[in-house]
Amino acid sequence: MSSIRGARVAALSAVVVAAFALSACSGGATDDPPASAEQTLRLSAQAPPSSWAIGNAPGGDATMYLSVYDTLLRTTPDAEITEGLAEEWEYNDDLTELTLHLREGQEFTDGEPVDADAVVASLNVSREGPSTATNLTAVSDVTATDESTVVLTLSQPDAALLPNLADVAGAIGAPDVLTAESSTLEPVGSGPYILDSSSVAGSNYVLKKNPDNWDADSFPFETVQFQIIADPTAITNAMQAGQLDWIALNTPDQLAQFPEPKYTSGSNNANGLGVLWLADREGTIVPALKDVRVRQAINLAIDRESIAEKLQVGSLHPTEQVVNPNGGAWSDELNETYSYNLEEAKALMAEAGYADGFAVTMPSTFLSTPYEPTFSQQLGDIGIQVTWETVPFQDFLTKVFSQNYGMYFMFNAFRSADSVDVRGATTAIFNPFNSTSPEYEALIAEANSSESADAFAPVNEYFVKEAWFAPIFYTAGPWVASDKVTYTPAKTFYPSLKPWAPAN
Repeated sequence: MSSIRGARVAALSAVVVAAFALSACSGGATDDPPASAEQTLRLSAQAPPSSWAIGNAPGGDATMYLSVYDTLLRTTPDAEITEGLAEEWEYNDDLTELTLHLREGQEFTDGEPVDADAVVASLNVSREGPSTATNLTAVSDVTATDESTVVLTLSQPDAALLPNLADVAGAIGAPDVLTAESSTLEPVGSGPYILDSSSVAGSNYVLKKNPDNWDADSFPFETVQFQIIADPTAITNAMQAGQLDWIALNTPDQLAQFPEPKYTSGSNNANGLGVLWLADREGTIVPALKDVRVRQAINLAIDRESIAEKLQVGSLHPTEQVVNPNGGAWSDELNETYSYNLEEAKALMAEAGYADGFAVTMPSTFLSTPYEPTFSQQLGDIGIQVTWETVPFQDFLTKVFSQNYGMYFMFNAFRSADSVDVRGATTAIFNPFNSTSPEYEALIAEANSSESADAFAPVNEYFVKEAWFAPIFYTAGPWVASDKVTYTPAKTFYPSLKPWAPAN
């Protein structure tokens, strides 16, 4: 995860989030960027892009990726969907057909036109792509009706489709290299920036402004440089040495190292989420998790206030919900459903037939290790004996997808809409057992067919009361910028370089 997104998931180690759509964002935009834009913006990333190919975007922070590729739609800093390569769009009456009207005159950096055929080609690759397929499952067909019109046919309404078309699933690449091996390292897009040949893969990435992009004037920096720095302490040191223009901090007490006027600082909005994912709700390998009382007991046994206070003061905020507190589905009342109550938790365990608890194995990665002693102790208080199995991070995905663990701790990112957050919490890495229920399917179908701002509130309430997950905290950490740049946090996920502008 880049330190861009690190800001956005400030309290977390960002590498993980960048690996598979687990981290958080909050950027902002400048509507009127300064006219003088020769300055280079210098940022850090804790891990290099795993691939530049369409359909293979890195999870978590996609800022670099979406700087070289343009998307069909975009999200504003206030989480509104706005135009991208598509200037206009409309649904049919039953929300099963989306028509996109493309802006004309755009070209990829290889000189080929960004037309309807190119959009169809990219979307069809994304429908099969390992990092994007789950975001386009409702799309059953993509057709170009003329050079500037594309029609998406849906098998059912999907409220997450528009936000996803403003994210990596809506990225459009040059057709001639979509499936070429070269696209892994050499992207050919039409975005506001171009990956420069001076970049060193795995070490240093240089983006040069693309003057032919339709929105080029909104991006004031001619050059953006990303240094790959894995160690958070090294990132902080690089900022102090004047080698970077912006970083995320883990805790507010670090701000003392960056005094004004040499630096400016602030706090991001809610951007990331730490969750004990109770994935095996069918009881396939951990039978106890099939009982809602056991899942509720686990939620009651977690002392969220204590975890937030002791581990990262000011950056972690207790939560019992997997939706963004800035969204329409969030409920202050629901966030008090599982206030720490050990006696009630023990009673539920006994009622479910697990008075003596049970044993469970959970994966241990560098992201979970800071929390493992606390989880072991608090779950142990209700008889759940945890064995932590060390898993190299590069193997985590495979192990979880292979249904080796019934429950595990991992981070996720708040995205641009409730619909996307709900989709993310119930698919892929967070639902390896493909768990569902008739009640959930009915609620999600109703939410997807609604255009109400709080359409997903009933889904969120179902998650909480049925204890599908054990959310623990959301992150909203501090950031610091050099006196050469300004930074404006956005309301929610915003994978763009627009949050930064030259200070003068």
